[in-house]
Amino acid sequence: MTTTGPAAGSPTSVTQAYVFALDPTLEQVSLLRSHIGGSRFVYNALLGLVKTNWEANRARKDAGERVAKEDYLGTRQFDLQKTWYAERDELAPWWGENGSSTYNYACLNLSKAFINFRAGRAKFPTFKKKGTAVSVSFLSNAVRLVDSHHLRISRIGKIKTYESTRKMFRHLERGTGRIVASTITQRNGKFAVSFTVQVSRVVPTPRAPERVIGIDVGLSTLYTGAGPEGEHTLDVANPHHLIKAERMLAHAQRVAARRQGPRPGAAPSRRWKKANSRVVQIHTSTRDARRNLIHNTTSMLAKNYDVIVIEDLNVKGMVKNHALAKHISDVAWGQFARQLKYKTKWYGSTLVRAPRFFPSSKTCSQCGTVKAKLLLDQRTYHCVACGLTIDRDLNAAINLAKYGLPGTNSGTGRGGEVRPEQQKLVGTARPDEASTETLTLVSA
Repeated sequence: MTTTGPAAGSPTSVTQAYVFALDPTLEQVSLLRSHIGGSRFVYNALLGLVKTNWEANRARKDAGERVAKEDYLGTRQFDLQKTWYAERDELAPWWGENGSSTYNYACLNLSKAFINFRAGRAKFPTFKKKGTAVSVSFLSNAVRLVDSHHLRISRIGKIKTYESTRKMFRHLERGTGRIVASTITQRNGKFAVSFTVQVSRVVPTPRAPERVIGIDVGLSTLYTGAGPEGEHTLDVANPHHLIKAERMLAHAQRVAARRQGPRPGAAPSRRWKKANSRVVQIHTSTRDARRNLIHNTTSMLAKNYDVIVIEDLNVKGMVKNHALAKHISDVAWGQFARQLKYKTKWYGSTLVRAPRFFPSSKTCSQCGTVKAKLLLDQRTYHCVACGLTIDRDLNAAINLAKYGLPGTNSGTGRGGEVRPEQQKLVGTARPDEASTETLTLVSA
């Protein structure tokens, strides 16, 4: 059975994520930490009750006693909530200080952990440590936007955001968006809120394949783009975000290593916390710079080109090369392809993936001769058949662009068939897609 996505021009609902940095007051910081701690406490308390109950029942079985199914504490969300309501006065007399959705989401997260354990996708749930579990989720009605620069959280009040929330706020104002859930996260002493929003969009009509570009990803030059006629249209140098930060990172890690860090029976010192926060800050800045470049590049490509052709790289296998693993991880090729996948659907362009073993680098873009071997350090392609001398990455980009031309085996063009997964409008987006600038098409 062939699965097809929504018809072009028809409205559909997609789940989109928004992330905004928060600017809370000192009192609000204390309240946010109280909610985060309360969520962690409920998770650990219920996990402890379930483990104790299961161990007691196991001991009864070993003793030859019959144990009924009803003797086991349930691990479904509503079973855990029922257990919490029955035990909360004894376990946490302070439970009324925080919103109820804080505890309900803790039950939901623990229930998912048990589901993953039973399905073999994860190990048995473990207790969350203070300092590692630094987030709390809320139901849709517990967090709402007041205006384009403020949000209101139940039991906490009105909090200012560092950046404007106007794109999301406009969706909520005109009724084309609905908050499904929200999560407050603390990283390195800073707070951010991520919203999961159902947005009404109109599926754009696929554009005619007039502007075709092939993208070759690399390490020296991050993205090399070219058209099928050989025009060099994109050249993005590799900024080496991690490599440039390594010197500062090494110094910060040496400082933290000389401090009294966390170990069994001893709490970390305040000096270690301060030194470690510097390490986290460097990693965060590196990650944000990398994501910003990928977002800007993928948005530009999806808006300005009708057909974008990339290679289906085996990134997981490539990082097994220990000489290149760090450099490959730094450029995040998988993130680049993932963002192109859903952004091309948002803007009506088409993403084509060349097969994993397509010889884009070994093939001459002028005569089509394929070399038997091309070493990685050979950065210039020289064809012995026609005499073409060209940059290796540019040659590969041209071949990828030709692969995406209408009438080729890529299946693009009017009347061509695109793989079913390319026809579906993306239904989900991760919380880290916060600052992506997208053109929202709203139905009338």
